[in-house]
Amino acid sequence: MMHQRSLPAAIAAALMAAPAAADELDPVVVGADPLGQTTGEIAGSVSVVDAAEIEDRGAGHFGDLLFDLPNLNFSGQSSRPRHLQVRGIGELDQYTGKPNPSVGFTVDGVDFSGIGMVGGLFDAEQVEVLRGPQGFRFGDSALAGLVNIETRDPTPYPEAWGEVSTGTDGLVELGAVSSGPLDAQGRVQYRIAAQAHREDGFRENVYLDREATDGRDEALLRGKLRWQPHAGLTADLTLTHNDLDNGYDAWSLDNSFTTRSDEPGRDTQLSNAASLALDWSAPEHYRLVSETAFADSDMEYAYDGDWANPDYWERDYPGQPYRFHYQNLKDRQMASQELRLHSTPSSRLFGGRTDWVVGAFAQRLDEENRTFTEGEDAFFGAYATRADTDYRADNLALFGQLDHALRPATRLTAGLRVERRDTAFTSGQGESFSPADTSVGGQLALGHDLSETQRVHALVSRGYKAAGFNAALPADSPESLRRFDEESLWNYELGWRGRWPEKGLSAGANLFYMDRSDAQFNGYTYVGTHYVFFTENFDSASNYGLEADLDWAVSDRWRLFGNLGLLETEVSGESEIFTVADREQAHAPNYQLSAGLQYRDGDGWFARLEGRAMDAFYFDNVHDQRSDAYEVFNARLGFEAADWEAYLWGQNLFDREYATRGFYFANDPEYADTRRFIHLGDPRRVGVTARFYFQ
Repeated sequence: MMHQRSLPAAIAAALMAAPAAADELDPVVVGADPLGQTTGEIAGSVSVVDAAEIEDRGAGHFGDLLFDLPNLNFSGQSSRPRHLQVRGIGELDQYTGKPNPSVGFTVDGVDFSGIGMVGGLFDAEQVEVLRGPQGFRFGDSALAGLVNIETRDPTPYPEAWGEVSTGTDGLVELGAVSSGPLDAQGRVQYRIAAQAHREDGFRENVYLDREATDGRDEALLRGKLRWQPHAGLTADLTLTHNDLDNGYDAWSLDNSFTTRSDEPGRDTQLSNAASLALDWSAPEHYRLVSETAFADSDMEYAYDGDWANPDYWERDYPGQPYRFHYQNLKDRQMASQELRLHSTPSSRLFGGRTDWVVGAFAQRLDEENRTFTEGEDAFFGAYATRADTDYRADNLALFGQLDHALRPATRLTAGLRVERRDTAFTSGQGESFSPADTSVGGQLALGHDLSETQRVHALVSRGYKAAGFNAALPADSPESLRRFDEESLWNYELGWRGRWPEKGLSAGANLFYMDRSDAQFNGYTYVGTHYVFFTENFDSASNYGLEADLDWAVSDRWRLFGNLGLLETEVSGESEIFTVADREQAHAPNYQLSAGLQYRDGDGWFARLEGRAMDAFYFDNVHDQRSDAYEVFNARLGFEAADWEAYLWGQNLFDREYATRGFYFANDPEYADTRRFIHLGDPRRVGVTARFYFQ
């Protein structure tokens, strides 16, 4: 049963009692949907944040939106969000040398699942969050859901603007965009976006007397070219360069923003990506879409594992050396090709009542990991180890979908995907694995228009996640840790959405139940001189709850909005070190709420106040440590003129401390003081942003 908590219950009642309606703007097309359905048509739980809303929120990175979207969380174990959870399902870390994401993450058609630090939102068109299995379109990398970011396309008219921000913690951000036609007919168009972001970070390293050991130094360069030689053909080429060179000094023995490490780490990602989309339409027959993508990413993830320095440990533990440093160098290449054949009005089936799409998908992913650990302590002496792993995965899939009009107001949608996954893995320890899986996923959805402004849907979908192995384990690790089975998930949903544009109202609600078989969970334990991170199958797991949203233009000047996620999870199983019996899953808070009020008048003044609240959640499945519930408030005040605009903004106005990740273990020379360690979210930050339009 849902836990009884007054805050989410009151908000849920308010949302459901409000006049049910939709966006004051027309529903937007969901780019990740193969049929190009809008938010008002698609069956399932979908959140879309468009460009105007991204700018009103002042969101510079996907991480700035993450907590405002229902039933979406992340494991704060990196300088930018990488490990995501949708409805409580997702990975908490990636130490095993093998990509295994439950939540897909794509940017302009390029798959960055599991390495989503590149989710910058400068010049973004929209952010889409699709909850529940997306196996029909994205296979086993989207068991729990998908995050899709689409950036703005070239324009047939000249456009140029620049943006500058400055703020606390040494924040400086510069960006510029140029777009327009390259020929007189407008058949060739371009768009270039560039941004640089630097900040010192908000943690102070008192041992090194430095304030930038957790800072960010990020650069983005994106170019787009659109060619339309004739009305039936469009070619879109996108080239992207992301360079994130961030520090990582995020953990403190006293769970504060003050660190004492002598070897601060790094969290970097250099990604070069390209995508080519060809859309050719023969109206009398069909529409053919080809999507080609490539990405090359080099990453370093390093940290001071003892979270202190020799002087600190000598003071409390004289004569007992203690030092640990971890470094992982990751090199990933991804190449994919998808071909889709779509029906046109003249090629619909069954008397012109059935749209269809069929397709084929191929992807190769190669990842090399070089992991170095160095340490010294009284028990094991000085040591230095290196673990090398090489991983390759080849995915081939066939899929198809039918969208049939049972009646003018009722549509039945059926989709099916069959996917073959072949993997090959070797390690410097002589390990060799080459499992292969053939999996089947899909969906069956029924949508019905209650009226011109209200729609209901019912959905059954099946997702899957391939079997695998735990890489680079110590030789004395239990054999049961080395392999895990395929997970499958049945998802059931009932949803409703309504909109009345003349009243400026929109609202929606979606109930879901997810039944997981052989559910895969992360865990960790201690073997010899190493912490061992692994994935294992638990006996049973289920996730169920509600997503709801409300957007109401109360008047020409005032707008009220809110999102609510309610989630209940259960898991039972026996870990290598911990027995779980009917407990909630990790990183699965019972409620997430965001709500706000926005003002914009015809004279140029703008104001926005928003808050979010998150319930407590378990940090892991191998212990019972939990975060604390918390609330955070943000504000934005500005003035908007014809060719410029400026904003004063504040995030976490009341400087609330909250945890985004936690561990429970001993981190001292005697391995005797087992306690909770947490990673803190961003403290209060204030700044100014100005934008200038040149065309």
